[in-house]
Amino acid sequence: MCPRNFLGGFNEMEKENKLFSKYWTPQQFIRKPVIDSKGNDCGKIQTLCIDPQTFTISGIMVKKRLSKEYFISRTYFEPITDSSLTLNSIPIKPNDKVVDVDRKNMGKVISINLNSETNKIESIKIKSGFKSKIIPADKIVGVGEKITIKT
Repeated sequence: MCPRNFLGGFNEMEKENKLFSKYWTPQQFIRKPVIDSKGNDCGKIQTLCIDPQTFTISGIMVKKRLSKEYFISRTYFEPITDSSLTLNSIPIKPNDKVVDVDRKNMGKVISINLNSETNKIESIKIKSGFKSKIIPADKIVGVGEKITIKT
């Protein structure tokens, strides 16, 4: 039974609790599954990245099992639910396979370089054998099960 004040309404503390229930704490985001637009598991939220100027979430750090942690900008987010965070597209992740337009294997993504102002991908670094190379974002022509690039 809810406590009531002398006027018969909810007391002020109850009103404040209802107000805060529409907000999430950082702990409620951590370890929440991240699902891409095709329903594939991208990993789990490890960290919230907060813009110190606006105090808004600019993105999240995600990790899947043995892969490296990686950043996903908030521009990829659909509304979060109690069960997961769904993305509006397929993100580029560490260890994603990279092929050229002729489907020739080019290697795997080892790092993703973002523009610090926009959080947009500037380039990806891929590795094949002992060689690594940087691929500018404008050479990326497809993202799906594999990343397709123009060579």
